[in-house]
Amino acid sequence: VMKLFPGFESCHVQPNSWHQYGSGKENNGVVRNKGYSYVISPGFWKAGNDKPWLPRLSSGVYCQNVQKMLKSGDPWQLVLSFNEAGEGTMIEASNSWSSGTPYGYYLDCLHGIVPVSAAKTTVMLQWLLWVLIMFLVAACNF
Repeated sequence: VMKLFPGFESCHVQPNSWHQYGSGKENNGVVRNKGYSYVISPGFWKAGNDKPWLPRLSSGVYCQNVQKMLKSGDPWQLVLSFNEAGEGTMIEASNSWSSGTPYGYYLDCLHGIVPVSAAKTTVMLQWLLWVLIMFLVAACNF
């Protein structure tokens, strides 16, 4: 699986699939490449910036995005991210989005909507994506 780029579909050699990493600023927290990947983000506020690129989504909007992602049928369904504080995309438990459960409304939404097998796959895919990105970064530095 490779990160897509302009003209990716015309490459002679094609990987098993493509994905696009992004915050979804233009589409309310969603980056979709139909038939390839569907990425949702709760917001995006990169460390050091004065204001967010994508302000934090409400629980209602985030849960709608989760439902749309699952219905999309796209093979890569990615959640940004469990604990990426440097980009402000984390969904781990926090007082900032508490919900009356120990988890907070972002995880409550995933727990209430995503089947357990899909949730395990999503976490595994997020980890694999991180490993791939780190590998590519290391390779580009040589």
